[in-house]
Amino acid sequence: MKYAKRMYYVITALVVFDSCYAREHTEAYLSVSGRNLTFRGEKVFLSGVNQAWYQYGNDFGNNAYAGSRPHLLHTLDAVHANGGNSLRIWLHVEGFNTPQFNSSGHVVGPGANVTRDLRDFLLEARRRNILVTISLWNCAAIKKELPLYRMLTNVTVLQSYLDNALTPLVQALGSEVSLAVWEVMNEPEGCMAVGIEDKKEPCYDTTSLHIWDFADWTGLSIPLSSILPFIARHAATIHRHDPKALVTVGSWTYKSVTPELGRRNLYSDACLRYAADGDPGARLDVYQIHTYSALPMFLPHDPFVVNASMYGLDKPLIIGEFSQKKGGLKTSQELFTWAYYNGYNGAWSWSALDSDDASDSLEVQERGLRSLKNKDDPSHGGKINITLCDVTSCTSYTHLWLCSFLEIIHAFYKDVVAFFGTRMVTVNV
Repeated sequence: MKYAKRMYYVITALVVFDSCYAREHTEAYLSVSGRNLTFRGEKVFLSGVNQAWYQYGNDFGNNAYAGSRPHLLHTLDAVHANGGNSLRIWLHVEGFNTPQFNSSGHVVGPGANVTRDLRDFLLEARRRNILVTISLWNCAAIKKELPLYRMLTNVTVLQSYLDNALTPLVQALGSEVSLAVWEVMNEPEGCMAVGIEDKKEPCYDTTSLHIWDFADWTGLSIPLSSILPFIARHAATIHRHDPKALVTVGSWTYKSVTPELGRRNLYSDACLRYAADGDPGARLDVYQIHTYSALPMFLPHDPFVVNASMYGLDKPLIIGEFSQKKGGLKTSQELFTWAYYNGYNGAWSWSALDSDDASDSLEVQERGLRSLKNKDDPSHGGKINITLCDVTSCTSYTHLWLCSFLEIIHAFYKDVVAFFGTRMVTVNV
């Protein structure tokens, strides 16, 4: 009897705590309001970097995370210390490590420990007040022999991924406040057939992309009639299982996104719904474009030359990849500042690993982040500093231990309720 009474008081206290915890999480996810990104009702600007990867396609799952984790956390620390609030990271890429396939080539799960590893990474990001965008696939480096090609060209393989990998991932991670955006694919234009006229199905027409735009650099020339349903069905699946989730695509330039400048928005709501048989969840919530100067300067309609309004879009627009190294003679500080003051909703520099000829060193990117540190101008980009931890005292990096302590209490509460059941506690809070 004494034991039962003590447990009553323990569980009662934990229920009170959990109700406070739940109130803190109300509306505590990145959201879209018109052309703006908002968090807890305030306009925000996503200032951050591309981690992209530490081990390409092999950072999460299959016991690889232990090797990547110290390097990934180092980037989170750097973003936090320099005033950033967001990070973009890649998951499956071309599918050679995850998800898990069976002998017939169909997907049977996300991959061993992928969910566990992502949850740990998102927790570490939350402790540092960093919002994470997870990019699922990469068409910029695809080859025919890789699983992604099968998924793009075989609808049953695609459906096996949506049912057996994406759905459980979305369900497991939907409550993570640090999960900002699901990105279906990085640069689908890298494998997309261009200049294809389709009068019967205008949504699959790519005559707005020209040979001299230098898309389809992989040479696979996959028709938009295969790529668009792939994107649409991913978006619909994500929204079905997590209606508040935000979805994007990492477009290689503005040329495949804007309906202006003689171009066509390949990823419009109408065309995505069409490609998903009318599913209303087949939509992007945020547009994202990448830009690198091929010449010493940007071209006239590149994002670091024009205001975001030039593109005529009705949703938030993030500059998802750029660098000082290929930044039209502008410094990282100037590039971040331009994005903030010219109508964009975020800017992610390339990349933490500094592993290619377009990438800046992390030190250069840190200078860019510092140029926006603590800014809060709702008439321009909006607020940079956000609070993902659950108590006010957790906003300081030096109090991360308190966030961790409260996380443990909350987890303990859920375990206690699961074990004893909630019928023995009736508390109104």
